[in-house]
Amino acid sequence: MKKLIVLMSAIFALVALSSCTQEDAVVKTYVNAPVKMVYTEAEFADGYVFKGDEGVTFINVKQSGAVETLPLDNQGINEPSGDSGVLTYRVSYSDVLYDFSIYVVPDNIDVNDTEIVLVNFMLTDANVRTNIGGTENLEGLKVYVVRANGNVEILNAEDHLDKFSNNGFEPLQEDGFVSNEAFDVTFTYEGFTATFEVFVAGGEAPIHSEDAGFFDWILVIPVAFLTQLFAGIFGNSFAVGILITTLIVRTLAWPIYAKSNDLSLKMNLAQPEMQRVQNKYATRKDPQSQQQMQMEMMGVYKKYGINVLGCLLPFLQMPIFIAMYSVVRRITIPGGMYSEQVSNTMFFGINLANTNDGITAIILAGIVGATMFTLQRLAMKKPSYAKNVVSPNPQAQQSQQTMKYVSYFMVIMMMFISYQSNALAIYWIFGNLYSLTQTIINRKLSEKKHAKLKEKELLGGLAK
Repeated sequence: MKKLIVLMSAIFALVALSSCTQEDAVVKTYVNAPVKMVYTEAEFADGYVFKGDEGVTFINVKQSGAVETLPLDNQGINEPSGDSGVLTYRVSYSDVLYDFSIYVVPDNIDVNDTEIVLVNFMLTDANVRTNIGGTENLEGLKVYVVRANGNVEILNAEDHLDKFSNNGFEPLQEDGFVSNEAFDVTFTYEGFTATFEVFVAGGEAPIHSEDAGFFDWILVIPVAFLTQLFAGIFGNSFAVGILITTLIVRTLAWPIYAKSNDLSLKMNLAQPEMQRVQNKYATRKDPQSQQQMQMEMMGVYKKYGINVLGCLLPFLQMPIFIAMYSVVRRITIPGGMYSEQVSNTMFFGINLANTNDGITAIILAGIVGATMFTLQRLAMKKPSYAKNVVSPNPQAQQSQQTMKYVSYFMVIMMMFISYQSNALAIYWIFGNLYSLTQTIINRKLSEKKHAKLKEKELLGGLAK
């Protein structure tokens, strides 16, 4: 059992470390034109600068969905196409050419000519990418409308939503949610049309019945339904949904926990006899003696009603907890069938939708670590009835030491993961506090049960 836990912890560590060290490749690059995008012919002849704070910028979308903005630095710029009017430059970035345009007002232009000749989008991080299940986000987008006479009209996209179209893009299609693809958003103004792309980053998909696998159907969707149900009752509060669902899920799993606790009780009662059998055959390594030892050990198990398969009971809880973990991460993703019902993500001033949330995330991760550490210490502490049991052999002591290190490692890993998501941190805080209460109650029940068995002198016939 302990070896299995150690193995699973090692696998978890390898997966976590590989995800941290995996190269986050750039999958899409966008170019923003310089803020000064209109020149007279005289200004243009005197020279132009596309670098600096308001110069050309690159926006990179990475495989993880992260976005970085970089200024034009040492990238080469090709000569523009066109002799006058709208000039389109090509700039090299990571050996790929990207276009941006400016406008040079001809000297002979009619000052009353207000025809649109160029539209440039000043894109932000939020405009160029969306999560799986999402569509375009026009928040913060500015549209520079350049007219033939050189006048520039700057529009806030949020004030002109009716002029944008995603051309019928649907995040959820017949083969599931669109991922790692781009779709066009078109802007039409006074008959002039311009387009930019939005990249649908990879990552976790929203919870939706039309994109659900087997595990989603049997556990994730039912748990998500409970979460949104209670969240909806309390003003779409995501935090309340997490709290009540955590209480329900962990209470339903309590019988499994109690069975595991009962197994531990019986193992402690049987420990002296088990050690006597082991000591009896400590120096007898021949197959016949080892077989006899196994038979005598099975007799001890039978005497105390110990089912060796009971060691697997804790793992029956794992699918439920994994489903809860998945719900907390995915239920708020736009496009999911329950995302609207958990739209209120604020909890005592903390936005549960935030990730890597600075000092708030550090504090929450610290609370996760403190509650988890307390829970681990309590779980490893021997109950009163086990303190007088014969001291374990060196191999058992080594196993206990290994388990202690594994538990400390798991605390650190949970803190690291919870730092990246406020919602996960809150879920683990709720869960750890519940588990602390559960452990204290079960420990008291076990001690009373042990005392009762002693009084009734049933220690030799538990199986009956």
